[in-house]
Amino acid sequence: MRRDFLVPLGFVLASLIFLVLPSGTQRSIGHMVRSSVLMPFIRINETVTRGRARAQDFDILRNQMDSLLTFAAAQSTLAEENTQLRGLLSLRNREPSRFVATTIIRSGTSGAENVFQVDAGSEAGVLRFGPVMTEVGLLGQIQEVYSHRALGFDWSHREFRVSAMTVDGRIHGLVQSQPGTFREQDRMVLRGTAYLSELEVGTELVTSGRGGTYPRGIRIGWVSEVAETLAGWSHSYYVDPAVYPGQVTHALVGAGPIRSFPFEPEEPSR
Repeated sequence: MRRDFLVPLGFVLASLIFLVLPSGTQRSIGHMVRSSVLMPFIRINETVTRGRARAQDFDILRNQMDSLLTFAAAQSTLAEENTQLRGLLSLRNREPSRFVATTIIRSGTSGAENVFQVDAGSEAGVLRFGPVMTEVGLLGQIQEVYSHRALGFDWSHREFRVSAMTVDGRIHGLVQSQPGTFREQDRMVLRGTAYLSELEVGTELVTSGRGGTYPRGIRIGWVSEVAETLAGWSHSYYVDPAVYPGQVTHALVGAGPIRSFPFEPEEPSR
């Protein structure tokens, strides 16, 4: 009984002594304890944490796979009907769109916040002016293409433009960036809609496919509020973006057939 009392008393005294030691000594002792006595427990905790993370990833991937299978099953009938209709109308089949999975890399330098680099280039089929998108919507556009990399800008860039429409295709306009005083205040604006065609808050906007740069049907965002009204001419609306650039680390880039070029542009010298 006395021995059982001495053990916790020893731990209490050791704790008190540890508290009065200099911070550098405390860090050294703490490191020594973690790398010796506590190491097996730390390893076990890391293993459990990794297992939980993998289990969560598995559930997420399984849900995504189930959703994709459901979507593919629903699209198979539509694809068959589309093929039959094109045959009846003697229409040529469309070339399927191709995308390359890439990683978004940002320099972090001042003045280049809306410019990014992707780790795929012309050898992977990446094209200049190709769209850059994620699973939730449009991010931006490719501007320069090299052999193994490419440069692009996101929708907050002052030169960004995309032809947009409502999901039902009834109302069209042009979405562009409206820079704010600070980076966080950059907004999308839909301009050029007909004056008699009013949009409700929450209306979803997608790419219309006009101009051939962006494929039809990529989500852009949702109408948030009226930005400007030109009496008798048009309405302008602020748009909540589907994709926030700072949150993107992986994206899909529009690409063409993979082919070898007789000449590849040289990367600019830094």
